[in-house]
Amino acid sequence: MPVMPQNLLNLNAEQMKKLLNAFETILVDCDGVLWYDDQPIPQTSETINALLDQSKNIYFVTNNSTKTRHELWLKAQAMNFHVNESNIISPTYSVASYLKTHLIDGKAYVIGSEALAKELTAMNVEFFGPGPDFNECTLLETIESVDKQSNEENIQAVIVGFDEHFSYKKILKACNFMRNNKNCMFLATNNNTVAKYPDYNIPDTGALVAAVEACVERKALIMGKPNRSVADQLINEGLINPANTLMIGDCAKIDVVFGKNCGFSTLLVGTGRYQWKHVQKFFELKHFQYIPDFYIPSLGDFKQCL
Repeated sequence: MPVMPQNLLNLNAEQMKKLLNAFETILVDCDGVLWYDDQPIPQTSETINALLDQSKNIYFVTNNSTKTRHELWLKAQAMNFHVNESNIISPTYSVASYLKTHLIDGKAYVIGSEALAKELTAMNVEFFGPGPDFNECTLLETIESVDKQSNEENIQAVIVGFDEHFSYKKILKACNFMRNNKNCMFLATNNNTVAKYPDYNIPDTGALVAAVEACVERKALIMGKPNRSVADQLINEGLINPANTLMIGDCAKIDVVFGKNCGFSTLLVGTGRYQWKHVQKFFELKHFQYIPDFYIPSLGDFKQCL
């Protein structure tokens, strides 16, 4: 029978320090854990840097597909996080790396952001598709054009990421490119369905992925959390040991599930959508897959023991 997670507010500084000492590697989500947009969450950079000074292996693991790994590193540097660029795991970089290895011949159709296009370009992956693409002719003419393109070009992969220019025409293209090539790879940067802010919501990549999946009757290979594949290479190469690895995040349904999928211990911080009251509710409803091992209101609360 699962037990309620440990609320670290009930520990003193020495007990918190002992807890952190049990982990060699710490994976940390970014948005809602380390920063809000361009504002760092208080004491988080000091906490991360203190852990780095203690020789902890720190990885930033994000589902943000609107920035390249380098852009995320520059953002972290600007906020005084001392993490190495190679220790940032982002879905745009992961998709490009995967295609560099697996797309031996042909090109990729991309529904996605400029950041994804930059990563693919850097990896010398041939692609097309980013940017506005709306119907300027009849539906029949569009279908004929897409069918011709599908037959004449060697399209071996379809990738879906965050795309503010998402359109019916893009779904139609993705649907028919995969229809005409049963071996076409189908990748997605992540499956976050909505980004919720205090004053508004933004449909996220998962909503776009779901639309394409419904048409092609296939599931995309998700290159972001909570898919275990995000950490598989690190685990397989022996760079991290799940038994002494901690995953820290603000989303129970993504970060906590990801940690559990990888066999990591999990810590939920209350600076995002979920607080202690939500953890209690998950326990009452027996939604044990969303329940972390530990909870703390803010990552910055660890600074007192470091």
